[in-house]
Amino acid sequence: MSKSVIKRGTGGEPLLVYRSGAQAVITGVNSSAKASSSGGTYKSGKASEEEEQGKNKWILWGASDNFPKEIIQLIRKSTVGRSALHLFTKALYGQRLFTYTEQFDEKTGQVKIKKVFVQEWQDILNRSNFNKVRVGLLQDYAFFGWCVPELIFNGNKEKIWSINYHKVSHCRLAPIDEKSGCIPFVYVSGNFPAAKVSECLELPVIDDLQFPSQVESIKSNLKDFKYAFPIRWPDPLNDYYPVVYWDSARASGWLDIATSIPAYKKALFKNQMSLKYDIQIPMEYFKLRYENWNTLSEDKQDTLIDELYDEILDCLTGAENAQKALMSFYSTGKDGKPVGQWVIKVIDDKMRNDAYLPDAAAANSEILFSMLVNPATTGQGNTGGTSSGGANNGGSNIRESLEVMRSMLKVDRDIIYSFFDFIKLCNGLDPNLKLGVEDTALATLDTGASIFTEAS
Repeated sequence: MSKSVIKRGTGGEPLLVYRSGAQAVITGVNSSAKASSSGGTYKSGKASEEEEQGKNKWILWGASDNFPKEIIQLIRKSTVGRSALHLFTKALYGQRLFTYTEQFDEKTGQVKIKKVFVQEWQDILNRSNFNKVRVGLLQDYAFFGWCVPELIFNGNKEKIWSINYHKVSHCRLAPIDEKSGCIPFVYVSGNFPAAKVSECLELPVIDDLQFPSQVESIKSNLKDFKYAFPIRWPDPLNDYYPVVYWDSARASGWLDIATSIPAYKKALFKNQMSLKYDIQIPMEYFKLRYENWNTLSEDKQDTLIDELYDEILDCLTGAENAQKALMSFYSTGKDGKPVGQWVIKVIDDKMRNDAYLPDAAAANSEILFSMLVNPATTGQGNTGGTSSGGANNGGSNIRESLEVMRSMLKVDRDIIYSFFDFIKLCNGLDPNLKLGVEDTALATLDTGASIFTEAS
């Protein structure tokens, strides 16, 4: 007879009983031991009914459940917006990702950083292309203010085995469960807003706020081995999909302005008539030049007019004809007024080549401001003007603006890499272990240094 395996909680209470080859698993009633020992589980108020309008299995992302595609289609048209988000993604990525502990030095009163190599953590990273997973998470966070790592358990549900991710544009959140106060599932499909429930991947959710109290209950569930860990910037209003901070550039219309001006100027260049001269030639000129003018057929007259037109163009246009004179002759009538005199008028071009460029520069600056990117970082400082970001001061503006951006990344990295804290709890790693990111900071234009930025 096979012997039962009994898993117990921190207080010695039985949580899970299973036997090799058996068809049943018995779980204890106090599987959420950590939650109960801490004084009870989290209880939230009712979620926003406005956000939950039209809900079914999942909450609609936008009125038509097509919000991410609308954002991507708009931002792809903006050279400044897309490059700024690309810059922010790379800034979040930094350089090396490493584990460390903190040690307090009583002599100096300072906290020292000690890098620690953890083979188990490295093994988790090696079981997927984590560099690409990391870029995908950071890019989603930059574009939408949230990202969805996928945590995969090993076969006996003892530990996290590897890490993957899902594009947030392919993800929809299930309505909050009123009993637990958590989002129970993430639905994944590349066909939103036309996705069908039957084609969606349904992943149970590890709550990014309450995960310490969920560890034991998750490990005791031998049905699910892949979990979504949605990581969201805490929106001050929304309960489900956060509104990313730079969305003000879209809501205010600056993105539309910036993307409309190039399209408008392109249409002008394509469709406008660019006329330089209005040459007025009286019909008497042809009668004087051609004695048989009145007897010629219309086709012959048109041919002679075209020939004169070509002569004038050859004389007035082209670089080799710059500053060239055009000579015409006329006679004087009995009344003393000229007969057959040509009149040449220069047409004023109402649409200047630089039309709307100040508006475009202002729109680009507003977009960069909304994304917390100093315009000098993008090189706008070289152009001068009130909307360009000013002078670059030998490059120091660029360098310092990047330093300011880097100094603000800790809060974002703390949120993004919070799944590391769940892995520590789940895998029994050192609770004092932390995750850090190394950055390269330019001290001058030709030297650099590696600096440490805490991530978790």
